[in-house]
Amino acid sequence: MTAASLAERAAAALAIPLQEALGARPADPAAPTGGLVFPVRDLALNPGGTLHAGALGAILELQGFLTLLPELADDEHAVTHHISTQLLSPGQRDEEVLVTAVLERRTRRLGFVSATATVGDRLVARSQITKSVIALRRAEPARGL
Repeated sequence: MTAASLAERAAAALAIPLQEALGARPADPAAPTGGLVFPVRDLALNPGGTLHAGALGAILELQGFLTLLPELADDEHAVTHHISTQLLSPGQRDEEVLVTAVLERRTRRLGFVSATATVGDRLVARSQITKSVIALRRAEPARGL
């Protein structure tokens, strides 16, 4: 995959309305697949005033995709096949969560990713993510009647 294609596909993943609403952004804009940060506020808060597990799960899953992305061919995509997350410490209102991941292994049809969420040196969560590698489907133009 070319650098331009990688940047374009990473930007498309970050432009999904849920990711935007959660305020997810690359930790390093020059390395959009290297890690994400997002604030614990608005949609990322639960009624108890701490990090919502669903919001955290969405960003962990996104980082799993971004970590696998450089290993995909231009005609490949990856979707979550399985995710298992351990919540270890609550994120507090207005903290910045950093989510990073490591590609453990890529086979022909699967990618195995380990992801962590931290606030400073505090481990908030860790995930094991299995991605299925599938053929990339481009949107087809609408057909006239």
